Amino acid sequence: MSCSERFDYLSAIGGAFSDVLRGKNVGILMLLAAISLSGCGDQKKKAGKILARVNGDEITTLQLEAELQHAGGVAEENRMQPPAVRKQALEALIDRQVLLGEAMREKIDRDPKLLQIIERFKTQAIVQAYLESKGESLAKPSKAEIDAYFQDHPELFAHRKVLDIEQLAIAAQDFSEPLKAQMDTATSLNQMAAWLEQHKIAYVKTQLTYSSADLPAQIIGQIKKLGRNHLFVLQDGQQNLLCALTELRDSPVTGDIASAQIERYLLNKKMQEVAAAEIARLRSSAKLEYVDKSAGVVAEEAPVPGAANLSGKQAAVAGSQNRTREMAEVK
Repeated sequence: MSCSERFDYLSAIGGAFSDVLRGKNVGILMLLAAISLSGCGDQKKKAGKILARVNGDEITTLQLEAELQHAGGVAEENRMQPPAVRKQALEALIDRQVLLGEAMREKIDRDPKLLQIIERFKTQAIVQAYLESKGESLAKPSKAEIDAYFQDHPELFAHRKVLDIEQLAIAAQDFSEPLKAQMDTATSLNQMAAWLEQHKIAYVKTQLTYSSADLPAQIIGQIKKLGRNHLFVLQDGQQNLLCALTELRDSPVTGDIASAQIERYLLNKKMQEVAAAEIARLRSSAKLEYVDKSAGVVAEEAPVPGAANLSGKQAAVAGSQNRTREMAEVK
């Protein structure tokens, strides 16, 4: 399994590495990539044709192919890519090397915090590679499995719906009782925006589109009952979204179109199960001792990582015009 084919089963191992791969800590990822350009690449630079030198440091075809593969697609396909794409990748490598040289001169690579991040990145990368090795023998989902999943989830495909929702995003701690009361009496998001400004509560206004695959059926049903332009609340991590439905429409997906997506999902699910089972097996035979129980991080019965779905988000729906607020947790 190549790096470009890794699946989203990192919730089983958690940590900063999974955050990086999901788009967080992008700046750190760029720096780590620059360091790897100088570090791991040094051992193999002689194996490829030299494409450029930056202050004496070589950039080779081997590094270019790795860069293109990381961006997507297999190496054989990358070699057939237009010259402009390969040129852009080469320039990105040069930019990275220029930044790396300056970072080294300023001794950024010796920063204790960065060294800790690099060590954590390295550990998580090794762990992920180990888990992938345990899943190499997994068979791809069969056509029968894919068809069954398609038939069993019409709300995601044949009966898929799309919701256009206008939102005011606020910090979760700002969702106070007075704000809830105002949501029950307000008739539009514009009124809520004016109220937020009056009470000096920061918000960001957006217009987003959700599908029935993004929200559970019970939440979709509640939103449909409220109808257009009625106010409700979605909770998402550390922020609350004050919402109003602007449009709800059918958007069915055929089996042929959904097939590849379902295959990836089912294989991803199998990989998650393999990872969770392997972690449970190793923990059962490991000599584990919690030393400092006064730190407040040790539960009476510590859960097994990977045994639960860690990627869920919370959502809540609340009616306007003094409706009783209905709350539901999405796992």
